[in-house]
Amino acid sequence: MTEQDRTQDTGTGPAVEPEAVIVGIDGSPPSRNALAWAINEAKSLGKPIRLVGAYTIPSVAAAAIDVSYVPIDDSSIRASVTNTLKEAAAEVKAAGVPVEAVIEIGDAAGVLIDESKTGCLAVVGSRGRGGFAGRLLGTVSSALPAHSKCPTVVVPASWQPGVHRDAHPTSSRPIRHDGAEVPEHDPDAEAIEGLRFDGKVVVGVDSLGADSPALWKAARLAVRRGSPLHIVAVVTTTVIGPEWLPSTADLERLVNEAADKLVVAKQRLKEEFPDLDVTWTLFDGQPAEVLVRASDTAEVLVIGSRGRGGFAGLLLGSTSQSVLPYSQCPTMVVRVARDQHRRRHGQTDAEPGL
Repeated sequence: MTEQDRTQDTGTGPAVEPEAVIVGIDGSPPSRNALAWAINEAKSLGKPIRLVGAYTIPSVAAAAIDVSYVPIDDSSIRASVTNTLKEAAAEVKAAGVPVEAVIEIGDAAGVLIDESKTGCLAVVGSRGRGGFAGRLLGTVSSALPAHSKCPTVVVPASWQPGVHRDAHPTSSRPIRHDGAEVPEHDPDAEAIEGLRFDGKVVVGVDSLGADSPALWKAARLAVRRGSPLHIVAVVTTTVIGPEWLPSTADLERLVNEAADKLVVAKQRLKEEFPDLDVTWTLFDGQPAEVLVRASDTAEVLVIGSRGRGGFAGLLLGSTSQSVLPYSQCPTMVVRVARDQHRRRHGQTDAEPGL
């Protein structure tokens, strides 16, 4: 990268330190939403912000046509990206946060993934404007969480802080709450009123339980924000075929084992963060729906990028990609290393992967 590709304006003079909060900028309203969220998070973390703008140079392919190659002048495209980054940098500087701006030629998702190697957090909007100024952030917000080297936050296009949001009906039922039975719902009802998580950081955990990286990221986020933390987990008791016909005792054991993991997770968190308000709910239903409905009213949703799967845990490997397009609040995706799952479940390299 040449010197002109990277401009710095900290407002205070010293060089920007590593592990900045990376923010993808394309000038669209969703990217400005992402920037507003990132500014507050950077203040909380005590980290600088690195604004990243990427663009591609259009190319023309011709077959069986005798034409001369005409170099494409990208100066106007680069000038547009530069102006967008300058405006964003001014907003960050006005908030008192050190800022650096980076312009790269290339695919936006690839550029952000590369920048994430030296970032502590990557933040993008859920939809971009596309065109030559950058690839759609809608695509980026799907690719980045799967390959980023640091946790990624996707901020929905419709998100606005402090605005009341409705809790939509859900077909997933809460069956335990902090160890207590919850009121029974009409079994014939297709949907029930969703739970509210106003002002809370909500984290989805799978079979890793207290060892889930997402759980601890969420706890630290809640502590910094001064918000309560609510843990959600899902078991699926619906009989979908003759291959799994559980008895009443099987179902009870399944629920008890899942609830026990949540009890342990809360205990571990309270040992580390005694002042953190921690609660949990165990649902019977579909993981993606539970998480999306939690996002209806949550302050921030935190999920893992790979899960154990099966009936005993959240399918966060596939679920994260199902949740992101529909989440109604900023959603943090924390990657879970394959090796961590192997160690947790006693697998060796010769055993099938997850």
